[in-house]
Amino acid sequence: MTSPLPAVRRLVTGHTEAGVPIFQTEDTLLPKPADGWPGVNSETPWNTHATPTNDNNESTDGNSKTPNGDFGLVMKDGTSLRYTDLAPGASIAMHRTSSLDYNILVSGKLLVTLDGGVQRLLETPGDLVIQRGTIHSWNNPGPDWTRWATVVVDAKPVVVGGKTLEAEMRM
Repeated sequence: MTSPLPAVRRLVTGHTEAGVPIFQTEDTLLPKPADGWPGVNSETPWNTHATPTNDNNESTDGNSKTPNGDFGLVMKDGTSLRYTDLAPGASIAMHRTSSLDYNILVSGKLLVTLDGGVQRLLETPGDLVIQRGTIHSWNNPGPDWTRWATVVVDAKPVVVGGKTLEAEMRM
């Protein structure tokens, strides 16, 4: 199932050799269906290989760098900007990554559920979830498609009570 939400317009800045600011790239990105996840479409407009990044004026498109960490969501030692479209009634299974994720609702409604059943509904564009290594799932209660943007920052695994909480996916 392909998302009916509009393509994302992407502008990437850079500099000429003389130091003049330019728009290096201007294009649109269409969300792609996520393998094995019905009703989930996503795209990763930019990735970096390190923090702090050293590719500020590199001509390589950050979209061509593939996340190499937990479940293909995390860029080890770097960052990843992604957006996700979720069909009404669709969900993303309980999972944890070793990352700090800044999730920003763009449109629709999004239900986030933490391990143990605690839930919160995001329904106002701009609502945020700052995900810090907890096991969580996403669900679209409908009636419309939902879109949210996420900045994924690689992090050390969470340690609670002396126990390291590793990446995990529950299907």
